[in-house]
Amino acid sequence: MTIEIISNRGILRVWWTWKTKLMAISFSIWLKAVCYLNSYEVDFKGGLFHFQDGEPSSFAPMAGDVLIYTADSRNVHSVSKIDEGERVTLTLWFSRDASHDEDAKLLRSLSDSSLSCPVSSIASCLPTLASNNMYWFPPDEASRFHLGFDIRTARLHILGFDISSSDGEHYSSPLDSSSNFLESLKMPLYLAFGDELLTWEFVNILHALQVVQFYNWKASELETAEPKGSSINVIPLSESQRQRIHTLKAMLLKDLQLADTLLGHISGKNLHRSFDSYIFSAAISEWEAYTFKLRKELVLSLPYWRTHESIFSVVNLD
Repeated sequence: MTIEIISNRGILRVWWTWKTKLMAISFSIWLKAVCYLNSYEVDFKGGLFHFQDGEPSSFAPMAGDVLIYTADSRNVHSVSKIDEGERVTLTLWFSRDASHDEDAKLLRSLSDSSLSCPVSSIASCLPTLASNNMYWFPPDEASRFHLGFDIRTARLHILGFDISSSDGEHYSSPLDSSSNFLESLKMPLYLAFGDELLTWEFVNILHALQVVQFYNWKASELETAEPKGSSINVIPLSESQRQRIHTLKAMLLKDLQLADTLLGHISGKNLHRSFDSYIFSAAISEWEAYTFKLRKELVLSLPYWRTHESIFSVVNLD
């Protein structure tokens, strides 16, 4: 499975499986599916999917559309150049070969993660952190980290946020490596927006990124939401905090221009929104409610999935 972000400036692929594995099973792929995460003529222009033969000859997608086709010579296809914006898709492959069934592996992983954290814990709602090289772009630098950038940090940067370490440690030694900084992203941290520090501690980088993306996604709806708690505090950054943020950014965004080029259109019209601590506080509350709901559904469904050794829709669990 991959998530592809394709723009008129280039292409970024975030690989969630190993390339060698995909190459090994490519001969047994039966169906391919492309799920569109944004919409033609709303988020991007150009970038249409074209079939060489048959109907429809081209496909103009809306967010949520899924295009499924057999992975053989009957469906030779191409994608036209992106003229404006960014096309984001989730790509899936399906096989009839049972030896490539991933459900059993995923069920084991879900079982382990569901038992490792209390259901009431925020950490239980976060996806398991992959190895650091899975988040580094370009992939061929994911062992050295000499060039490129950490995708999670880059997304936060594009959305206007910077990372500040939670324990106040000041990384400044020339002996420190990017791999050390990447390890620090697994620990609690804070976010900064412009010249201000948000005094809300996040569990790790994925917690921070999910909340920020939820805030960016739902901000217009949350403007009229009823408060569910006090607003988070925002304080001016100290000089030492600025230095820590600068050091982290320098080590995690080695190629800031490349990050801006590839990810610069993700937020569209919301990219330059000013920070609102009230709305951000509401976003945290709504994100927690949303993720706990999903978590509950997963925990209730897991026994059924394990019994049948397959992941499927389960209804009337209550």
